[in-house]
Amino acid sequence: MSHSPLVHVLGPATRAYEQPTGGWFLNNAGWVVGGERTLLVDTLATEARTAALLEAVHADTGRPGHKILAAITHWHGDHAHGANQVVAAGGRIVTTAHTAQMIEAGPHLFEQVFAYDGWGDVTPPKINTMVSEPAHVSLGEVSVDILPVSWVAHTGGDLVVHVPSDGVLFTGDLVFVGVVPLVMAGTAAGWVQALDWLGTLEHQHLVPGHGPIQGADSTAIAELREYLSWLLDVTAVDSPDFAALDVQARERWGTWSEGERHAVNLLKTHADQHGTQIDVVALATAMVKQAGGPIKLDI
Repeated sequence: MSHSPLVHVLGPATRAYEQPTGGWFLNNAGWVVGGERTLLVDTLATEARTAALLEAVHADTGRPGHKILAAITHWHGDHAHGANQVVAAGGRIVTTAHTAQMIEAGPHLFEQVFAYDGWGDVTPPKINTMVSEPAHVSLGEVSVDILPVSWVAHTGGDLVVHVPSDGVLFTGDLVFVGVVPLVMAGTAAGWVQALDWLGTLEHQHLVPGHGPIQGADSTAIAELREYLSWLLDVTAVDSPDFAALDVQARERWGTWSEGERHAVNLLKTHADQHGTQIDVVALATAMVKQAGGPIKLDI
């Protein structure tokens, strides 16, 4: 399978790096070029793919030695595994405290779920720059806003990057397009709240964590909100028929890839709504069962 990325010019300063829709660990990234430094939004899942991303940044800026500040939207490995390459090249990482803590505890390869040996060197770096409040960052001639989410949404430490001058919003995994989202590390209720908040940030271009780049007329946020609201509705009862609901989800959102995630989302949302705990092993087991065994990655 070909996983060649596309580079989209979204404004004078902003680029989006779009990977193919569908398939685990194939996330989008991007960068914003200023006169003094470049802001990178997320890295990629493997050493090789992150190296290609950084080469694309350097080719675009024409300044291989240009200092990079990388904003990591959350701790999942597809977005964070390349952080060590940024640091090794003299750049810095900025993220939330929770994300920094989780990255440093990695790398998160989830070997009980995924069959893959092509990660390369994804050793996490030490992260010293963290944000807990909105941060306005000047790159020289262009500024960006790094906006942390102060509640649990997709994870416990999400952030987004807003480039007002180019009308671009990088959402990380707060938005999936054409891909079943994953609630495992967050909550559906908090995620709905985050989507409502995203709607208040003006933009002409939306770069989701996974899926095609969206324009101002996109319905992606509304469609994702509908799915998460459905999760909350159907798991509000004490004892839902999880198997039947999984079938219903696969039929209703049949065009979305990674359907094995429905089972996890239903179990996790039910536990959250009823104040019970469900561990990662149980969730992973449910997903592997739906996938028919360990998921073979092709990245």
